Amino acid sequence: MAKRSFFLLPVVLGSALAGAQVLGQIPGEPEPDLKNAFVGSPLTCSQQPHTIYVARPVAERARLKARLLNLLRDSLFDDARGVVNIARENEIKKLANKLRSARSE
Repeated sequence: MAKRSFFLLPVVLGSALAGAQVLGQIPGEPEPDLKNAFVGSPLTCSQQPHTIYVARPVAERARLKARLLNLLRDSLFDDARGVVNIARENEIKKLANKLRSARSE
């Protein structure tokens, strides 16, 4: 196991360095306007912002999943310290049941 770790380390470092060099040499990419940035004139973005529309049921499900993931992460950290939060555990159960029932519909 340790031999494989020592073998993978140079491979990962080499690919990271190669990727960084290639990233700096992308043709056609405009150079950043550092002169104006240091002088203090405002920099503007030439691209228009994109708007993404999501259906309400998908957005609600994503919101529930995000809340559940945050609660589960906090619960793991508390479990590692030996802390028990009953209210959080009940909320986790409630959110998991909501997601389970929405999936079956």
